[in-house]
Amino acid sequence: MTSGALTAPTRAVVAPTRGGPAAVRTLTRPLLLAVLAALATLSAGLLPAPTSVTVAVTANFLAVAGALVLLTHAGRRSAHPAGWRWYVVSVGVSALGALAAGAVLPWGQTALGSLPGHLLVVVAILRMLDRASLRAARAQVATMLVLFVLADLLTVHTLYHLTIGREGLLSLSETVALFALLSSIAVGTGFSLVFIAICPAVQRPVGWLLFASQVATALAGACSSIASGPGPVQYLACALSVLGMALLVVACRADRPRPTTDRGNAAGSTLGALLPHATALAGGSLLLLSVPVTGTLTVFGTTLGTLGLVALLAHQAVSWRTQQRLTRDLQRSEAYFRTLVRGSADPVLILDDQLQVQWVSPAITALLGLDPQRIVGRSIAAAVHPDDAPGLVAALSATSADPSETKTRTARVRHLDGRWLLIQSQVRDLRGDPDVGALVLYCRDVSASVPQPADPLPTFSTSDPTTGLPNRSALTQRLAAALRAPAAGTPSAGSASLVVLGVDGLPAGDDVPVLRELTTRFARALRGDDWLARSGASEFAVLVSGTVADAEVIAGRLVAAVEPVSTGSGTLRLTAAAGVTSLDAGADAGEALRWGDLALRSARAAGPGRVRRHSDALRITQHREETLRTDLLRALAEGQLRLAYQPVVDLALHRTVSVEALLRWRHPTYGEVSPAEFVPLAEESALITELGRWVLAEATATVAALPHPDLGVAVNVSARHVRSGELVADVLHALGSSGLAASRLVLEITESVLLDDEHVTDDLAALRRLGVRIAVDDFGTGWSSLAYLVGLPIDVLKMDRQFLADVETDPQRRALCSSVLHLGTSLGLVVVVEGVETATELQLLRDMGHRFIQGYLLARPLDRSALTTQLPGLGGAPVPTSAAGLPSLLRAGDDGPAT
Repeated sequence: MTSGALTAPTRAVVAPTRGGPAAVRTLTRPLLLAVLAALATLSAGLLPAPTSVTVAVTANFLAVAGALVLLTHAGRRSAHPAGWRWYVVSVGVSALGALAAGAVLPWGQTALGSLPGHLLVVVAILRMLDRASLRAARAQVATMLVLFVLADLLTVHTLYHLTIGREGLLSLSETVALFALLSSIAVGTGFSLVFIAICPAVQRPVGWLLFASQVATALAGACSSIASGPGPVQYLACALSVLGMALLVVACRADRPRPTTDRGNAAGSTLGALLPHATALAGGSLLLLSVPVTGTLTVFGTTLGTLGLVALLAHQAVSWRTQQRLTRDLQRSEAYFRTLVRGSADPVLILDDQLQVQWVSPAITALLGLDPQRIVGRSIAAAVHPDDAPGLVAALSATSADPSETKTRTARVRHLDGRWLLIQSQVRDLRGDPDVGALVLYCRDVSASVPQPADPLPTFSTSDPTTGLPNRSALTQRLAAALRAPAAGTPSAGSASLVVLGVDGLPAGDDVPVLRELTTRFARALRGDDWLARSGASEFAVLVSGTVADAEVIAGRLVAAVEPVSTGSGTLRLTAAAGVTSLDAGADAGEALRWGDLALRSARAAGPGRVRRHSDALRITQHREETLRTDLLRALAEGQLRLAYQPVVDLALHRTVSVEALLRWRHPTYGEVSPAEFVPLAEESALITELGRWVLAEATATVAALPHPDLGVAVNVSARHVRSGELVADVLHALGSSGLAASRLVLEITESVLLDDEHVTDDLAALRRLGVRIAVDDFGTGWSSLAYLVGLPIDVLKMDRQFLADVETDPQRRALCSSVLHLGTSLGLVVVVEGVETATELQLLRDMGHRFIQGYLLARPLDRSALTTQLPGLGGAPVPTSAAGLPSLLRAGDDGPAT
């Protein structure tokens, strides 16, 4: 048997080219031209005697010159430029040696001059082989080379003995010269056969062309030695020499550095195992066949035959030793592998190119109750739910550009007892790895909502990396602390104000020198107790310890500090405006930020350099807002309010699992009024509680009446409603009136509500005990203190749209999205991603393992009448299983807040 480098020729040749039938077809035309060139040279013998010799010899040396030029040019772009440079030297030395020998040696011995050039072929071929691979299997390669050379010499000797040796046509000196030449060529021919034996299948055409060139050169040398003068034999020698040069050029042009896979090398290793035996069989058979013809068996032939048998025995012994070593290594590796996978609680599956199970770990029995042998050989598509099969097959069939990338896929698989389990798989595409050549799936059951082990909990940054200032998350935490209760070093509500500063004219992106210069100027304008933060790309915020009048003074200083900034490319003209608001005890952090943003918008509308109080901004829009506030009181009674329902889609089950109720108002005068405008008005009074009570009753009644018994509904609950102490009673009344199961209701609250009084937490815990689920809305935009998530009554995290900003191009954003999923999983929480609007975002989230998606890409908010027919996967359009099946929906705006 042949093993070692011969059974794994992947690295034997550097940068192989493509081969196979396609490569052979591309060589047909060059090979035809080579044969025609040889025939044209041979036809020179048809010319008159003085001219024929000149033409034949001239054609021969023109072929040599042309070969030198073409090899030099094509060798630079080949896969082995160093090897072809040595071939150029070999051809040049052979030609010069033949010319020099022709001047001093008699006719028939001039070919001796090319002997040094033929020996240089050995160096050329060695430069084409990977030295590390040769050293690793040097004993096998050595015995193989000896076997090839002996077989070549035995073939040459037998043919000589059958032909010219019997007639005594050559003198002793001519015979010695012939065998010296043919022996040198035999060494090069042996190396070309080594090249064929150990190179990948894609490189074999080059090896066969080199071998054919060596054979043609050997025949040309033999004919040249036999020829006693001008005649047919000499013309044949010239034609064969031209053919050898042409085949060499074709081989060089076929040697191109194209990418290839390692799987095609299996055929090459088979040839490597058979070729030494085939050459030994050919040489030995020819020697035995010569005995009946000649009646004698020469001593030289017998010696070569005996040496060949010894070399074959040595080759077999070396191959056997290598095979034994590789077998032991393989058995040890398999033992390690089986011990590893058997000790894993999660099953491991290996799939081939046809997505058929090639191997499965014993842990599959604990997961599905199936014997591993029953699964091997089955298609993965037949093992999963029919609705999940198309998407899973499409995802697994797609090749991955990065073999280190891990994708997550989820599908339903039937247990032996008939239950459908939701199985999540981490998929590694190792089909390009020659040691694996398969897809590897690491599976686990995610049917039950049990916390799964995950990576260590991530921490969210509370500082801006560009300026070093606290960011918006830290600002929200600070505001929440100030609004809750006074504490040491923290301004309390009623004695604190907020300044929101907007800077216009900043370049796109974070210009670090400019932002740091502005930060320095702002710090100089502040007092010792004032607290500066960067709240947005072009916005800053200051928590002022003092009244709103004090805040106006600070705002004026900040606006004045925004003067032109000198940069490397010139002077940057900047302007600013500021909004000011007081911090009322009844507000939360989100409300305070909205008031500051409203005041800033009013100031910017008034022009650069302006400062506006929140109250001033309200007066500017007083007419509209007072009208809306007044009309909102009777909007509910007059039926102007309605609910729209946006689906939340489960990518694993391919259907809508819940809807979020969104409040809408069609004003008789203003038309559709954005929730971002009228909900804050309602939150100013107890009206928000009344609206929340109506939304609860309307949403639960609507969903309870639908023909979807498992469909849930999410309702946004305001901070005031939660703090009122009436939420539990209102929820119980809504559930009792509608008949909706408590487990189908989700209450969405903001992060800051969880930091409120203890009775708020108690009320939420009481609702959870009833079966109602609690969701944290817009997770990541508020205080985002991970410690508060532990032990609080929370079931769902709704990941805000801000997490998806630049997720398609920013690896850090993708890592953050993945971290939120791991965070929720580790705490036993469901994670819903909001605001998904592009197919790329959806595919990235699917690959991360996110299941629950909400956004315009899959479904826009639906009216009540459309819920029975247009919910994705529940009477409406099917949920696409791949990016190709996604609709092209343009973003039409934000869903807007709801009560």
